[in-house]
Amino acid sequence: MGVLFQICQPGTGSNRMTGSFSERIRKARKHIGLSATEAASMAGLTRKSWERYELDINEPKASSLSMLVERGIDANWLLTGKGSMIQSQGDIPETTPLDPDLLRIIIEELETFRQTHKPAWDSTQVARIIVLAYAMMAAERQKGNIPDPASLHFLMQAAAL
Repeated sequence: MGVLFQICQPGTGSNRMTGSFSERIRKARKHIGLSATEAASMAGLTRKSWERYELDINEPKASSLSMLVERGIDANWLLTGKGSMIQSQGDIPETTPLDPDLLRIIIEELETFRQTHKPAWDSTQVARIIVLAYAMMAAERQKGNIPDPASLHFLMQAAAL
């Protein structure tokens, strides 16, 4: 696994990474009350493919994990292990208009990544990447942090696998 998915010791603070990426995927799935079969079906995968994510055999595509974020799992925690597993009530309320600056940053980074790496994403995958990226960056902004566009590359690299 890459540097992004290092294992940190539990209890070292909310800004430290918690568990491996595969452990966070499993923990998130269980938290929202899904079996591996249900999660796989919702992600458009076979159960075996989903289990390979949880067993750290394969790295998941971002589009496969978007259903966890859509059900309240914090995208930043899922990808990095930092912060809380659960989106706070105010992360992205449905009544809040989208921030055009965040969208512009995401679209610019997405287009730069696509020009450089030429991934074969369909429009559904692109939409899921944008949703995950927006949730991640909006959560950072709400915590008082300046969203780092470079962090989007980790998301896009995972989506390109």
